[in-house]
Amino acid sequence: MELIRTAKSPDNTGVPILVLANKQDLPGAKEPRELEKLLGLHELVSSPHGSRDAHAWHVQPACAITGEGLHEGLEALYEMILKRRKLAKLQKKRVR
Repeated sequence: MELIRTAKSPDNTGVPILVLANKQDLPGAKEPRELEKLLGLHELVSSPHGSRDAHAWHVQPACAITGEGLHEGLEALYEMILKRRKLAKLQKKRVR
């Protein structure tokens, strides 16, 4: 609930979200799709008016002990930031 509340705060509109699903080396670790559902990330995609919200998110399986998945997660975050900047530039051009 706290993640969704924080993400929906006007101060955080459009801020990309990276979830590092740690401990993937342990038995019983949750799959990324399951975590998406449990965290309610799909709620961040649709606005009440039916249009797409500006939130982007990514769930990256990871293992902090070996470092597996950490680079990929940060790369995904970087790509989401670049995409957000590009969209913001396009929107500014349209407003002019």
